[in-house]
Amino acid sequence: MFLTGLCLGSFGGMLAARVPEGEPLTGRSRCPDCGRVLGPLELVPVLSYLLQRGRCRRCGKKISPAYLVVELSTALSFLLLYRHFGLGLYGALHMIVAFHFCVLAGTDIMYGLLPNKVLLSTALFAFLVRLAAGLADGLWGACVGFGLFYLVAFIKPGAMGGGDVKMAAVIGFYLGLHKTLPALGLAFILSSVYCVPLMILGRLKRTDTMPLGVFLSLATILMSVLTWPL
Repeated sequence: MFLTGLCLGSFGGMLAARVPEGEPLTGRSRCPDCGRVLGPLELVPVLSYLLQRGRCRRCGKKISPAYLVVELSTALSFLLLYRHFGLGLYGALHMIVAFHFCVLAGTDIMYGLLPNKVLLSTALFAFLVRLAAGLADGLWGACVGFGLFYLVAFIKPGAMGGGDVKMAAVIGFYLGLHKTLPALGLAFILSSVYCVPLMILGRLKRTDTMPLGVFLSLATILMSVLTWPL
């Protein structure tokens, strides 16, 4: 399952790079800077990135760490969810939802965006999970997630983007009423653990944007694994 997650994570990295740009999902992978078509040895999940030290072999430009994040997070999510749910239809749906959240983390790192197409697809598979877990609970969770983030955005304009608000609604729908607030709280805790040391070191300013979608995705997956009944 870990290797399966790595392979799908490689595909997820491609989605994260192409969907926000409106690029076709077919065609060979290329370096975004020099345009060189990548060879098979440059497309091995995780290993290629590490061996190339995160740079293109031809032009030396940096490769976004989002590819590494999507690949590893998808692999670990698949492993944890498999151990928790098994490999039945219910477990597979949770893995697909987790895959979507990993892609959203990648788009937020690369572009600072949470594309509507990916959010809508996430909501669709969350709906399939909710058919077994209870639609009403999911709808209440969506209201809480959307309402809380919309309130923050209304009180402090610029504190978060519209994509964050929509993502909070999708998270609430997926997790349900009682898990939504803990998941959102965990996301803010994780973001603080990441940001505070960087601010102390002077590498991050208060005015800098933060990819909150990464921490929302991580918190949602952790909450799914830790609290969802078998």
